[in-house]
Amino acid sequence: MITRRGFLALGAAAVGGALAGCSATIDANAARVPAAAFPGEYTGPPRTLQFWNPFTGGDGPTMAKIVDAFNAAHPQITVEMTSLNADDMYAKVLPAVGAGHGPDVAIMHLDQLSTFAIRGTIVVLDDLVAGLELGRDDFVPAVWEQGTYQDRRYGIPLDVFTGAQYWNTEAFAAAGISGPLSGDTFDAAMAALQGSGVENPYWVASDRWQLFVGLLGQFGGSLFDEAGTRATFASQAGVEALTWMRATVERGYSPQGVTNDRPPLKNGSSALLTDLPATIPDLRKTAPDLAWDVAPLPQIGTRPGAFANSHNFVLTQQSQADPDVAHAAQVFVDWTSRNSTTWVEAGMTPARNLARDTDEFRAAPQARLATAEVFDNLFFLPQVPSSRDIAGNSYERAVSEAMLGRAAPADALAFAQDTAQRQLDDFRELYTS
Repeated sequence: MITRRGFLALGAAAVGGALAGCSATIDANAARVPAAAFPGEYTGPPRTLQFWNPFTGGDGPTMAKIVDAFNAAHPQITVEMTSLNADDMYAKVLPAVGAGHGPDVAIMHLDQLSTFAIRGTIVVLDDLVAGLELGRDDFVPAVWEQGTYQDRRYGIPLDVFTGAQYWNTEAFAAAGISGPLSGDTFDAAMAALQGSGVENPYWVASDRWQLFVGLLGQFGGSLFDEAGTRATFASQAGVEALTWMRATVERGYSPQGVTNDRPPLKNGSSALLTDLPATIPDLRKTAPDLAWDVAPLPQIGTRPGAFANSHNFVLTQQSQADPDVAHAAQVFVDWTSRNSTTWVEAGMTPARNLARDTDEFRAAPQARLATAEVFDNLFFLPQVPSSRDIAGNSYERAVSEAMLGRAAPADALAFAQDTAQRQLDDFRELYTS
């Protein structure tokens, strides 16, 4: 059983490491420099853009296809794409841009914008989007609204992705049930599946923190307060969310200690999965004979909703050193946004309305996750600088400890909230000093 001292000691060590790693590279003033806006297409001398992204899975080839199409259509611009593991990319991008050897354009997760804005790595895009005449009406409104920090825009959304339920339709039929599941039908469906021979019908990985964030929102809670200065996830809503997750193990729906919950759906050991849309191309590629379907996350709490995130285009400080590079970068982001229907092949939902208003998207499985109700109930990670460091040392660890039976949900969350609050306070002091 985890102790309070042990949990908080781990958090304290992580805080120290995180602060030491970023304190020498913060340039809050530089973060306010806006990206230049240019009229029309690029007609200048040949320029090469460095484009970094975290697309190392099945989404990588799809983005490479988009980049190749852009390069073919723009002979004066060459985009060189580098795909890195997300953690590696975020660790490398700040010093690389500082040295002038990083990306000109990058894809960042929505919740990372504040971290790299306050450090001066990425630039303000308000003038650029005004020049391109882009706004809330061109995108999923909730996603567009999340792309700002301190009332300045830093991201242009490529997509939106949410937690969802995926089920084996043949296993459901054999158990005499049909999907999708809701909170009212969940336990009965699990019993029916177990009765039909699926011993553990719903495997839940111990690190499935995105499910916790979604359920936290469903029960009316939040990770932090609206100002982003106080951790709040150990509320009654948080305890209810994590208790429900732990109950999937206690009731035998899921084994304990699951490290990867997607393979069991593929091999028939489970019949239900809650996961992100990367599941879609993975199932198509690695389980082509599996009969499956997808729908929004079941409503377990008092309201519908699910964890959500978005890949956003950002421009770095490096891109603004040469006006021709800056113009070429603007053209690349604008063209890719307008032609993002291809991104559907990666299992993603394009954020741009015109890319979703196509036959290709309407025929895609993820179109079931692109309804008005889903878009009105998205639970995004907040724009809190260094939120990934805080998450990894607090609520993500609490989810694992509870799911592994090492701590009661209420205790795990209380310990984690203490850790998160100390980190919030320390980072706020650092960034305002």
